[in-house]
Amino acid sequence: MHISKEKILLNLNSRIFSRQFHLFEEVSSTQDILRSLIVSGSPEGTIVISETQTQGRGRLDREWVSPEGGLWFSTALIPPFGPEIAPQITLLAAFSIVQAVSDIADIAASIKWPNDIFINGKKVAGIIGEMSSHQVAIKYITLGIGINVNILLENLPPCATSLSYETQREIPLEELLSSFLNHLDDSYSAFKVSKDLSPFMDSIRNLLLYKNETVEISTAQGMVQGTILDIHTDGRLIMKIGDKPRMISSGEISQL
Repeated sequence: MHISKEKILLNLNSRIFSRQFHLFEEVSSTQDILRSLIVSGSPEGTIVISETQTQGRGRLDREWVSPEGGLWFSTALIPPFGPEIAPQITLLAAFSIVQAVSDIADIAASIKWPNDIFINGKKVAGIIGEMSSHQVAIKYITLGIGINVNILLENLPPCATSLSYETQREIPLEELLSSFLNHLDDSYSAFKVSKDLSPFMDSIRNLLLYKNETVEISTAQGMVQGTILDIHTDGRLIMKIGDKPRMISSGEISQL
């Protein structure tokens, strides 16, 4: 099954994400190819798509299984802000995935902070954001996105699911990608005006997985247990640890 650029453009209303498409049958990682393109002068919104990846990766250098039938792609943004906004860009991408999944697959998904999308307790998509920056300005952010679309469960890790399994039908990859890019364009444009997540907070808050549940989270400072309360407009997680709220900048959430 080959992904068609023409079918993507058919439903694409975005200006920023229609500038450059690079489609491949197989690559090591779409992130690596995109980074080379951006460094060589490709514009913001450049997209690299591959039908399979041999060395796909998630956060913390984990392997990302990328068989045929999934949507594996990377795109680049150059926000006019400092490096501190990078986590907010990841959350905007997560929000856009949930919106696209609702539009095209007609199924509800949740955001597992900071960068995963879950359906019925299993992971269906993930985002890796990689940034190059000066001290006060972002050179570029590459968003690597993997969505398990039309993949049999036996070809995925036990903790994962796919849209075709959850909906019991095949999902058009091009329509899903176009919907995601349209939503991300809208959100990114609004974000550049608001300069934080405030326009999206109600929606993201309602999509937050494990909200009001007690979880364990692995942080750079060690393991902590607490109750997830909310997300701050700067993208940090707000947890109740002991009797006090605490802001978590990054970490890995586990259910107890």
